[in-house]
Amino acid sequence: MSIVKFEIKNSISSTKNTNINNNTINLKMIEKKFIFFSKLELTSILNLYSKQVSKGYWKDYALDSAIDNAIFSIYKHSLDKPMYQIIKISQKGFRNKPSFYIKKSEEVISKSNSLFTILSFFEKKLSIKKLRNH
Repeated sequence: MSIVKFEIKNSISSTKNTNINNNTINLKMIEKKFIFFSKLELTSILNLYSKQVSKGYWKDYALDSAIDNAIFSIYKHSLDKPMYQIIKISQKGFRNKPSFYIKKSEEVISKSNSLFTILSFFEKKLSIKKLRNH
């Protein structure tokens, strides 16, 4: 019979605190460069999304963030490609105003500097369908 000895190493205590601090600072710097939807923008997008889900047109969504854009993808089926993508493109900084786009597949349907103008594209589409049903 052989005896096996296991040594326990404290990996946290053996690393230097400065190394951990540098890693967290680097992550924070990278995170600051990413573009996100603001709370107001996301609320208005989700309000539209909930209306479309209740009518059965849309089923799922996804949020993506990158260094120069944020994307809200809308799906008819969970395993499909996105039907629509609402894209916010901006460079980080106080002087840069974002641009908003709606893409269907690879085609840009609508673009503007205001998200509410972009979202009105879907509202117009809904009102036309309501008139045709009555």
